[in-house]
Amino acid sequence: MPKRLGNELHRKVTKWGADLVGFAPVARFTKYPVEHQPVKDFSNAQTVIVLVLQMVDPLLDIWLNAPPDSGAGQMSTGRAFEDEILQGICYRLALYLESRGVGAKVIPYEPGLYLKDAAVLAGLGVIGKNNLLITRKFGPRVRLRALVTEAELPPSDVIVDNPWCNNCEACIQACPVGALEGGRYNRELCLTCPLHRRKISPYAELWCNQCANACPVGSKVPGDETIQLKTQ
Repeated sequence: MPKRLGNELHRKVTKWGADLVGFAPVARFTKYPVEHQPVKDFSNAQTVIVLVLQMVDPLLDIWLNAPPDSGAGQMSTGRAFEDEILQGICYRLALYLESRGVGAKVIPYEPGLYLKDAAVLAGLGVIGKNNLLITRKFGPRVRLRALVTEAELPPSDVIVDNPWCNNCEACIQACPVGALEGGRYNRELCLTCPLHRRKISPYAELWCNQCANACPVGSKVPGDETIQLKTQ
């Protein structure tokens, strides 16, 4: 039964638009703080389902914020097209599981899971020198979302070794501010990058993807150099 359901869910989510899916038992998350464990808001959780969407165009990664007078209210975190696509697939999958009599819940971003770590535990890739999830098929050019379910699904095999980063420093060399030098990700330095949160319009911005774009692993996508930025 678990294997049959796992195969069925894999077919469903790929049909609905996800590019990859992996399953991780909740027991794999016990090393994380309680607020970042899947059982925090769903005590019956047995399996974490992680969905991956390939970044096919930089324009779909633009981060949008609603204008204060739009009627939607000021959004503190904003949203991106690819995240919305994945969230829709997650809710569709949760509703499908509920229709089968199986409890499920979409994991919010905050506090939520450590999504990159969850993807690793679901066998979808490894954390590279760029501090990003690297998948075999798409490299680091992906977006992630997750949900939990009380269904016991066949666990995906975790990739133990990183076969891609050993002799490669493309991401380290590509970072405009050197935030990856010395083998550690410097978040504070990363946030100082002039390419970080570039304004596309008063309510839209684009994050820096130089380290992801430089990675030689997986399918490539068009660069974001074609995006015309407006002078603010």
